[in-house]
Amino acid sequence: MSGPLDKLHVIVESGKSKQTVAALDPRWMEQVQFVSYQPPPKNLSDKGQYEAWLERLKFIEDDLHWLLQLPHDKFWCQAIFDETLHRCIDSYLRFAPRSYNILADFPDNARDRHNQVHRLVFMTCVRMSTYKESKECYITPSVFGEILYENFIFDIPKLLDICVLYGQGNGPLLTKMIENIFTKQPKYNEDLEQTIGTLSQVFDSVMGKCGIRFDSGSHSPQKLSDHSNMKQSLVTMSVTEYTDIVLYLSDIGMTLTSFLEVYPTACQAFHESDFLVRLPSFYEAVIPEALSALKLRDIETKEKLLLKQYLIQAKKCLLTVFQTIMAQCCIQPILEKREPVIDFVDDYLHIVSSVLAERRFLADYESLHSFQGDIEILSQAACGIDETRLQYIQDAVNSAFSTYGKRKSPKGAMKRGGRRSPDGSSGEMVGAVGGGNTSSVQQTATSLPADIYQVEDSDIVGACAPQVTGVELDSMVSSVKDLLPDLGEGFIEVCLEELNYDIERVINAVLEDRLPQSLQEVDRQIPRKKRAVTPPSLLHERKNIYDFDEFDVFHRDDIDKQKIRKGKLDKTENVSIGDQAELKDIKSAISKDYGVIHEVVIDDGTVTYTRDMYDDEYDDTYDVNNVGADDADSADELSTVRPFTTPRILGGQTRTYRHNDSESEESDEDANAAKRDNFVEDPAVLRQRAEERARYKAGRAKPSQAPKTHDVKGGPKGQGQSSEVLHNRKWKTQHKGDFRRAAADRKRKV
Repeated sequence: MSGPLDKLHVIVESGKSKQTVAALDPRWMEQVQFVSYQPPPKNLSDKGQYEAWLERLKFIEDDLHWLLQLPHDKFWCQAIFDETLHRCIDSYLRFAPRSYNILADFPDNARDRHNQVHRLVFMTCVRMSTYKESKECYITPSVFGEILYENFIFDIPKLLDICVLYGQGNGPLLTKMIENIFTKQPKYNEDLEQTIGTLSQVFDSVMGKCGIRFDSGSHSPQKLSDHSNMKQSLVTMSVTEYTDIVLYLSDIGMTLTSFLEVYPTACQAFHESDFLVRLPSFYEAVIPEALSALKLRDIETKEKLLLKQYLIQAKKCLLTVFQTIMAQCCIQPILEKREPVIDFVDDYLHIVSSVLAERRFLADYESLHSFQGDIEILSQAACGIDETRLQYIQDAVNSAFSTYGKRKSPKGAMKRGGRRSPDGSSGEMVGAVGGGNTSSVQQTATSLPADIYQVEDSDIVGACAPQVTGVELDSMVSSVKDLLPDLGEGFIEVCLEELNYDIERVINAVLEDRLPQSLQEVDRQIPRKKRAVTPPSLLHERKNIYDFDEFDVFHRDDIDKQKIRKGKLDKTENVSIGDQAELKDIKSAISKDYGVIHEVVIDDGTVTYTRDMYDDEYDDTYDVNNVGADDADSADELSTVRPFTTPRILGGQTRTYRHNDSESEESDEDANAAKRDNFVEDPAVLRQRAEERARYKAGRAKPSQAPKTHDVKGGPKGQGQSSEVLHNRKWKTQHKGDFRRAAADRKRKV
């Protein structure tokens, strides 16, 4: 008979009577005593305790193998009514080593057996969270939810432990499993809300041990004593109590992180409570003080390193919890464009504004996750966002990060020691936009520890900051070492680099114990590392034929800049001439200035010569045109209509230069009588020759012959062109510059 298991009944014959019994009944449960799990022994040298623990693991392994092999009805009878099974599963989930606690010190056989038990417990939990194994073996979903809830097969603490134990390697399967539990039984959502309230009470208990209580009216921690007494309580409490606090912080951080990653829907329950306000306050009050107290406690080095690792793990996990909730409840709806978007934006801004007083939390969150990326998403998603409020939040985050941020992982604008706010300030927060109490914010900001050493504006240059190396750096390190001989040279070098190589700031920071946060945990006795030899730059390896010449700016500093000019040097009429013995070279000396000597006359120590200057800028385009050569008019008629004017450059001006300063009294007739070396021929003669050639050609031509033309236009497009037209076009293209070149050649020959 097929059907849901909760509706099946079995007929039992007892003598002559028959009795109908439900398929899910305690009488079908096997009498098996499941063994509870115990944590691994701390002392492996105790062979008896170690062997007993291995034997217990063997019993649990055999019992779980037997349980998983039972058929569907028998399995559920055992799972519902066997209290020893419940205690076995519950003990393993409570005491089993977490995923970050590796059994590295145990032998291989112990690790293998423990891993086998670990796998069997998970398979048992998965089967107990499945209401339908096949078409024939299933339970009604509503009845399945009641079975889980009423028989305490699962509860919120168990689900949290399952997530932290199996969340890393079984994420998709675990997500499906927990979603199935919450879907089939909505009462677990109410239990989750109560669990969140319990977490807040535990936060209060931990802060109470640290000397802090939480005021629900102001949403900020209030100190039961002053700052020094609070530190003293963390330092003087027993090692066991301090270790319990550290382990709890690490465990709750890992558990919440794993649970929210596996079941993101639960973020809404955390968001609807005041958890997002309580968590930053708890972080601000406990985490930094626990780290400071760890430095002052007298604990073995190995144990201290282990505790520090747990604290760093708790720090990252709590920050991740805050980021996950904000992303799921505020950022993700904005990216999915759920309406109204402005409500999610306001919700995000309200939460961030309420935690602006927790400056260490803001700085650490900015180092790990970055508010700036979320703010950019908000700016792009909403048009009606309050820019003043947004800028206030950005300034607050930047200020907190510049004060407490680590230089190892800054976001946004980069610099050593963290990022500064836009105005460069790192002062106290006075209030918050959209919520919070101003007096409590001022009190929290005033009570911050004074281990801050501000970074000057010169550090903002980042990669362009001055780098001191070599002898200069050795001198700085030696100067600080002379005053503070107990410091290691490596620590001094790091301080100099952090504080912009300012010796006075380094000395003051060390003496006043106000080093930047990034140097608080650096060993002050570390030696100085040997720096690698800087390879020569590419400029020094450069080889060129112009090396070390008078204009080599890479190797010379005494370059005469008067010899460097832009463009050509202006031409001048002043030509320097030597004495009478050097007059034979006067022609070549003057020609350097584009001049041509026509005549040199030496008379009583006075040198007189005439010269025509050549102007390279003269437009000679139409100088060789045969004006009127092909016309019927004569040259005389052209002269009467438009008299020809000889250009100035061709006019043959005569200039007189003297070797001495005395003035010449020679007449113009003597100067004109001197023999001239013509620069160009007379244009009138050239025109006469051209006219004669034209008349000669006209006389040879026959009247019936028409002048030959070279057709390059051709016929209409698309109909093809004759070979003659193509030939004419090709010839014209090849010889289009011949006329101008020929004219230039004639000008040079003259």
